[in-house]
Amino acid sequence: MLCLSLSLSEMPFGRRPTFHRHICTKVLLAEGRESPFTEHCRNFEKSYRTEIQRLKDEVQEMHRDLTKHHSLINTDTMNEILERCLLIDEQIASQYSAVQTQRTVFEEKWDVTFQRVTNEQEIYEAQLHDLLQLKQENSYLTTIARQIGPYILSIAKVKERLEPRFQKPENDCIDTTVKIHEDQISCKKKSCSDRDSDSSLILPPD
Repeated sequence: MLCLSLSLSEMPFGRRPTFHRHICTKVLLAEGRESPFTEHCRNFEKSYRTEIQRLKDEVQEMHRDLTKHHSLINTDTMNEILERCLLIDEQIASQYSAVQTQRTVFEEKWDVTFQRVTNEQEIYEAQLHDLLQLKQENSYLTTIARQIGPYILSIAKVKERLEPRFQKPENDCIDTTVKIHEDQISCKKKSCSDRDSDSSLILPPD
């Protein structure tokens, strides 16, 4: 009776890993991506969990009747539960072997996926490194531009002093051209007038 006083809730059923696996499986199946592994998980969830839970409830009820109520347990019921436990044990062992045989197939796919994830992680880290490097180069260029800026301004001012500060506008150039042309015409007229005056001084022949 001291051995039977142990509650089923205290037995090492490993609730936490099972609960965590159950949640992860739900998330995986909810993503909707079909693969051999998702199909395997879907079939696994349909396995013996319901039958095991039913057996746990029945054994717990028998345990409570025996320890608290001191009721007599039907031996046939007990034998039936034991037979079901043995049958389920054989089925679980068979499924365990089947799952073990699938390890090679899954590991090949996991290796490919792991390599892809590794490549993506390397690309991601390289992108961050490139951004930091570009930021550093831009900071270096900014520093250089700030350093040479005053020299460029100084050279520009010196060049401005050496060159003519005011250039004649385009209209002044046109006026100058017209003036030169008028001066040329005036010179021609003066030259002709001078020749006429010189010819008037020559006496005509008799």
